Amino acid sequence: MPIVFSRFLKFFIILLMVGGGIRPDGPGDVSWASSPAPPNSDLSDTAEENSVTLTIKSRVFIPETISLPMGQKTHLTIINHDSELHAFVPVGLLTHTHINLSGNGAPQFGKEGLLRVLLPTRGQTDIVFIPTRPGNYPFFCDLPGHVMRGNIVVQEKKGMVE
Repeated sequence: MPIVFSRFLKFFIILLMVGGGIRPDGPGDVSWASSPAPPNSDLSDTAEENSVTLTIKSRVFIPETISLPMGQKTHLTIINHDSELHAFVPVGLLTHTHINLSGNGAPQFGKEGLLRVLLPTRGQTDIVFIPTRPGNYPFFCDLPGHVMRGNIVVQEKKGMVE
């Protein structure tokens, strides 16, 4: 077996092992649910959706701060315009949260949910989710030498009763 093929096979097997907990919903789609989805959390419906685009350009997240309403379906599109690999690491935002992923990014999951998404050169990942907890959630790129950082602020909707 040629060395290149052998290395590719090992990489593919490791990628499959790391991707445990991934459940394909359709072509290019991945869902993750580490706990039961909250009531009225159907991500496939056409309810009012908050669309946000996070761009990576010249090793900077644009915008650096994103505000999201709690309880509203959110479609976050992350686009890497750089000619190098980047990562999107959302701290705490997507733990114990049902999400739908699509695009050519490589997600990595842990016991609590999405840990990070690797975005290839000129790559794009779409994450659809419903923020369920208000607060400040930092995100960053954890690749060596990349000091890219940002913050997602989830705010309670006015008049919302818990």
